[in-house]
Amino acid sequence: MKSLPVLSSNTQLGIQQQLRKLYKRIVEYSGIIPDLRFNNTSYQGLRNYLDPIHRKCEKVEFGVGSYTHGAILNGSYEGAAYSPTLNRIYWAPYGQSDQIDWHYLDCNTGEVVAYTHGTGAVSDAYSGAVYDPFNNRIYFTPNGQSDQTDWHYLDCNTGEVVAYTHGTGILTKYAYAGGCYHPILNRIYFAPTAQATEAIWHYIDCNDSSVVAYNNNISDVVAFAYNSIVYSPTQNRMYLLPLMQSSQDNWHYINENGDIVSYVNGTGITIPLAYINGSYSPVDNRIYLSPYNQSDQLYWHYIDCNDGSVKPYTSGLNTVLSAYVGAVYNPALNRIYFIPSAQGRESIWHYFDCSIDEVVGYNPGLTTVSLNSYNGGFYDVVNNRICMTPGGEYNDPEWHYIQDYSDIKISRNLVAGSLFNRY
Repeated sequence: MKSLPVLSSNTQLGIQQQLRKLYKRIVEYSGIIPDLRFNNTSYQGLRNYLDPIHRKCEKVEFGVGSYTHGAILNGSYEGAAYSPTLNRIYWAPYGQSDQIDWHYLDCNTGEVVAYTHGTGAVSDAYSGAVYDPFNNRIYFTPNGQSDQTDWHYLDCNTGEVVAYTHGTGILTKYAYAGGCYHPILNRIYFAPTAQATEAIWHYIDCNDSSVVAYNNNISDVVAFAYNSIVYSPTQNRMYLLPLMQSSQDNWHYINENGDIVSYVNGTGITIPLAYINGSYSPVDNRIYLSPYNQSDQLYWHYIDCNDGSVKPYTSGLNTVLSAYVGAVYNPALNRIYFIPSAQGRESIWHYFDCSIDEVVGYNPGLTTVSLNSYNGGFYDVVNNRICMTPGGEYNDPEWHYIQDYSDIKISRNLVAGSLFNRY
C-alpha cells in the first residue's frame, strides 16, 4: 500500500486555519444559542437565533398579572439574578437583608419561597446580583455590606448562602451597586457608587474566586457615579451606566483588557440621576438606559454598541418624574420593558419596541400600586414573563409581572448568560 504524504507544518497550520474559518461561518449562520460564557457563537449567530422567533411573535399579546407572595416583608430588594441550574430568580436583599428570611421566585411553580440565610448581614446589605457561570454561583453586590468583613454569594449547587472574606480593606459604606459578568475575562465587575472616587476598585476573579483590586486611573468621576453595568458583545466592553455621573461630560466603560476608559457622551444632560440601570437590545445592538429623572424630558438615550456613541430618541408620553428603575429585554417579543418606580401609580407604562424603533405606552390595568413600586426585574424564561423586583411594593399582598402570551420557549442559556443576567 502506498503511504500517504507527510504534510509540512505550514500546510497543517493552513488547513487548521481554513477549518476554523469554516466553523466560524457555520456558527454565524446557523443561529447557535450562546452558551453561558458567550464563547461558542457570534453576534450574527445570536441574531439568526432570535430573528425567526421575533417573526413568529409579531402579533403576540401581553398583559400585567399579579400573584400573592404569601410573605409580609419588612423591607425590599434591589435587583435579581437567575440560577439556570435551580431554575430560580433570587432577589438581592436590600431592606430585607437583616431579616431572618430572604426570598426567591421558583420558576417551576411561580411561587415566592422564603429561605433562612443565616448570614448576619447588615441593613441595606446588597444592591444587585450577578450569576457566575464558571462556579455556578450568584454573587450579591456589596452595598451597605461593603465595609463589613464578609460578603456573600448564593451557591447554586446547594441553594445555600455562603460567606467569604473579601480582604479588600474597604472602609466605604455603599461602595458598589449592580454588576456584570465578563465572559471573556471570566470576572464579575461591580459598578462603583460610593467607591467611585476612591483610588481602588474591585472585581471578582471567577478563576480562583478571589476579590481583586485594580487602579481607578480616572479623575473625571463623581461620587455615586454608577449603579449598574451592561456588557456589549460586539465591542467586548462593559459599559458603566450613569447614576450621579449622568450630568457629567464624560462617562466610562471597561475595555477588553480590564482598563477603565473615559468617553464624551455628548448628551448635554444636566440632571443628576437621569438614569438608573438599562438593558441591552441584541437586535439593535444598543444599550437602552432606564429613565429616572430624565423620564419627563423630551429625549431619552441609548448607547450605540456599533460605534460607542450615545444617541437621543423621542421619549414616551404621560411619563412622570422618577418614572422607571430598571429595564428588561423580552427576547420573544423583542421589546425592552421599563420597570415602573414612580410610574407604577400611573395609568400608562412604557416599553421600547425594538422592531419598530419606538417607545410604546400601554395600560397595565392596575388601580393600587405603591409609590416607588419596583427596583428592576428579570425575565422568567419558563413562564414567559418579566417578574419585577419589589421595592415600595414589598408589603402589598400582591406583586406583579408582565406576561407575554407566546408559546415560545427561549433558551435558558441565553437568559442566564452575561447579556441579561445582571443587576
